[in-house]
Amino acid sequence: MRRVLRRGRELVGDHPGFLPLVRWSAPEPHARRLTSSTELVIEGFPRSGNTFAYWALQLAQGRAVDIASHVHVPAQVKLAVRMGKPTLFVVREPLGCLASNLTSCPHVRFDAILREYAHHHREVLPYAPDVVVGTFEQTTGDLTILLEALNTRFGTSFRPFEASEENVARVFALLEAHYRRVWGDRANERLVPRPSPARHAEKRWLTDQLTSSRYSGLLEEADAAYAALAAHAPRRGALPATPARPGTPGPPPH
Repeated sequence: MRRVLRRGRELVGDHPGFLPLVRWSAPEPHARRLTSSTELVIEGFPRSGNTFAYWALQLAQGRAVDIASHVHVPAQVKLAVRMGKPTLFVVREPLGCLASNLTSCPHVRFDAILREYAHHHREVLPYAPDVVVGTFEQTTGDLTILLEALNTRFGTSFRPFEASEENVARVFALLEAHYRRVWGDRANERLVPRPSPARHAEKRWLTDQLTSSRYSGLLEEADAAYAALAAHAPRRGALPATPARPGTPGPPPH
């Protein structure tokens, strides 16, 4: 049943008209809604750095910023572009993103999530010129370059985020407190959106499965979808590329 519901969400998630239905199925649906007061939209496939970007930006501004985020469907990006809202779309290379996804959603099949990932990013790609695209590495390590790009692209005035050890720890404390508040008794180490040593072994096993020859074609499609969007990210030095896997050539230099 959970697989069926996830597939249904994916099918309607391309169309802005179905956004109320998609939001209704998520925690805190009203906080995810785009309104006239929305200052920023942060979106991306789950486990791409959405939550870190949200709390790091809030922390850097020193005030409550009205952010619509975590709808995790292309329709939210399409509507944001239609409304002219400043939008940050975060992308993470498939292996890290999907291994993290599967630790929290063990019911999802490998082939299904690879197809979902590729579809999601292909749907967003035509809107890349109208948003700021940020890689996972930029989001978690150099968020200021993305804030500068938002300010340039949309005329906003977001303050920079200093990715010091202290500030990163504060971000993780904020996101974990919010996560515990939303999920209550259902909160557990498998779901919390932050690094966890307890999940490392499982993620290594999941990565081995995703890189098996059985899924090579689907993984190539996912890699291509990632690379096409990541090419739109602002650059401060070399853009992080999709890591090469044993027996496969690395991506061409940008």
